[in-house]
Amino acid sequence: MSDFYSDFSGTEPSEWMEKVVKDLKGKKPEDVLEYDHPIENISYKAYAFSKGDADNKGIPNTPPYLRGKSTNNNNWVNKVAIPASTAETTNKLALHHLMNGADGLRIDLNNFSAEDCDLAVKGIGFEYIITTFVYHTADQQTWLENNFGSTDHKISLETSLETSKLLLDVGNSITIDGANVQMYGGNVAQEIAWCLHLGHEQLYKLISQGLPVEKAVKQIKFKLGIGGNYFFEIAKVRALRSLWYSVVQGYSDDKSMGKAYIEAQTGFVNKSLNDPHTNLLRQTTEALSAVIGGVDELTVLPYNWYANNPKLEKTQRLATNIGLLLKEESYMDKVIDPSGGSYSIENLTEKVADHAWELFQLLEAGDRNSYNEQIKKTRSKRIELIESKEFTHIGVNKYFNNEDPVDQWGELPNTPFGEALILENIVKVEA
Repeated sequence: MSDFYSDFSGTEPSEWMEKVVKDLKGKKPEDVLEYDHPIENISYKAYAFSKGDADNKGIPNTPPYLRGKSTNNNNWVNKVAIPASTAETTNKLALHHLMNGADGLRIDLNNFSAEDCDLAVKGIGFEYIITTFVYHTADQQTWLENNFGSTDHKISLETSLETSKLLLDVGNSITIDGANVQMYGGNVAQEIAWCLHLGHEQLYKLISQGLPVEKAVKQIKFKLGIGGNYFFEIAKVRALRSLWYSVVQGYSDDKSMGKAYIEAQTGFVNKSLNDPHTNLLRQTTEALSAVIGGVDELTVLPYNWYANNPKLEKTQRLATNIGLLLKEESYMDKVIDPSGGSYSIENLTEKVADHAWELFQLLEAGDRNSYNEQIKKTRSKRIELIESKEFTHIGVNKYFNNEDPVDQWGELPNTPFGEALILENIVKVEA
């Protein structure tokens, strides 16, 4: 039997670069393969070489968990968000999506009474799925506590209440919404910093109230928005995991703690109601970057979720299929940390983490104004690059569909920084 490594000799960086220079026919490698990203504010190369021992970023399920928390697989939950509706419709949709492949739900309790809540969840086997409840009233909070406060069901919570004291024994009661940054138009480092800051704030509060560190950590779940900057989005998930571990280690030297629980949710900044098929391509690459990064939950929202009159039956089916295809046909759930060992992604992850940590320290120092200014500049730069067509979005600022639109964007959610951004609403598209 031959020795694989002796049969294939390695290539020295100088040899590789010599070949690149020849193939570029006079162009300088630094002009073609090195970049300064105007949105991410990070300089990076499209290539990287082994640095020997410095390349060792650990193994899966070991601190700082950059390579994930599992040594068995890369499995995730395919989650479907149920739009706010009547209790009857909520129940019907929830059961329908579970029968069609979803293994997680996000249920908005809207303005339901306790009786409505009972009807909305009738027949759902919560012991077999992961569920997020969005609640808005004190009565709904009581209903959740009575029904799920002492169960071992995998439940996480989101709330519009200004103050909420509901904590579940199973954890994930507090959702840290970093997707707000992505929806406003911020970059990946700004989103990570926001997650770390709010996560640390909640962790400190819970510990101060007497909750043991190990239980306080388990109460926190992060929700990231996933955009179209493919490799940066992979790096974002990995960087958040490693940095959250660093934050938690400030409260405990237990190496098994600080494993971030992360949901990824597709966004709308780059979507077009007039170009549905391109939207599906974008959602697929976004979902792929999330699962390569190693998220615990994936929510692919229908691209027309925020339309005035959304017809969600077909678009939700297509959105759900994306996650299912990544599992059942692409087998992305089988390989642990698929990007591990890529020198370029490892280097990019390190750069993203360094930038995010600087912003996190800015927020921790109480300088929210400087952070807000930076995120507003990022949003403005994003709009500027699309309007000038320096960045191309098919269907938004190039190859525009001239047919009459089937719908218009409706009211967009507010973020802590201002109204959410959809470029199609702002950019002057070519007629």
